[in-house]
Amino acid sequence: MKINTTRETLIKGIQTIQAGVSSKTGTIPILQNFLMETEDQGLKVVFTDLEMAIKHHINVDIKNEGSITIPIKKFMEIVQNLAEEADVNVSVDESNKIAINSGKSKFKISGTPKNDYPVIPDLDETNSFKIPAGLLSEMVNGTIFSASTEDDRHFLNGLLWKYEKNIFSLVATDGRRLAIASSDKVKIKKDFKVIVPSKILGELVKFIKSAGINVKAEITVGLSSNQIGFKIEKTVFISRLIEGNFPAYEQIIPKTKEMTVEINAEKLLAVTKRASICANERNGSVKYLFKKGVLCVSSESQNMNFEDEFDIDYTGKDFQINFNPRFVMDIFKTSGEKNIIMEFSTPATPALMRIEGSDAFVYIVMPLRTQ
Repeated sequence: MKINTTRETLIKGIQTIQAGVSSKTGTIPILQNFLMETEDQGLKVVFTDLEMAIKHHINVDIKNEGSITIPIKKFMEIVQNLAEEADVNVSVDESNKIAINSGKSKFKISGTPKNDYPVIPDLDETNSFKIPAGLLSEMVNGTIFSASTEDDRHFLNGLLWKYEKNIFSLVATDGRRLAIASSDKVKIKKDFKVIVPSKILGELVKFIKSAGINVKAEITVGLSSNQIGFKIEKTVFISRLIEGNFPAYEQIIPKTKEMTVEINAEKLLAVTKRASICANERNGSVKYLFKKGVLCVSSESQNMNFEDEFDIDYTGKDFQINFNPRFVMDIFKTSGEKNIIMEFSTPATPALMRIEGSDAFVYIVMPLRTQ
């Protein structure tokens, strides 16, 4: 194999595949490597940790076709330290030695043949559907923060994807909060329910943003019995699905409400940020006291306390509820400058929050007990 390219092209391509793959691959030496293979008049680069894999296509000048697997950290370190202006030539000899030459710099590194690398399945397009990149990014960004990150109940470390009654939904929960994104703009042939790992969704959204993918560009989503794949142009993300039963989240969505308040999300985010500084780190709690025409926000810990208030359109009786500030700040960040509509029943039952003028997102937050 022999290719000619630029330093920047290689760095960008390797960063794309390296980003989401786990570093916990030390027990299997080949997983320290990435696969480089000529394909479609360019270069295909692949990296996997056996849970997920990313395939990416780089435009390069091919002199001779071929394939090789290369230690990813060392290769990246070499390329990053090459001179910026010079072209980069990469060639592989019969003994699997890779030569990386740029200007007068010459590196050699040992690789292993493609046959030693895990076989990465192709995107299964039998049960596939398409979704605009912008819509998918919006739905993931508006829910992923509510998924668990280190839960023994592994099914909470992913997002439920479901299609039912012509509605496509993403649902995330860590047991203390819940986020639901819904859309009727996605057309799918048949109903389904799967749990998709948060990790691949986070990397997918990062790629859409960093690669400057048009919001209207269609992503092909392929589903099989145990895996999901996403294809954007010539880049493919593949991941195993999470096994298990997602919680029956519909049961905790409040069916009744005693009071409704509409508040500017930016103001509420700013005051909650200030309150969080003084909240006890272990079980941080911020108090929200609704009085006629005003919202009082306060917090305290062993050595600090905080109070603030601002005017709101509220005419009911006094009502106090306590929340983990991080949980509510995550919601307010997604709403931008719009208002948040908050619905309450009692200080001890789940609160429902949604963004003014949008039915696309619903948030449920469990309150903390009043001290």
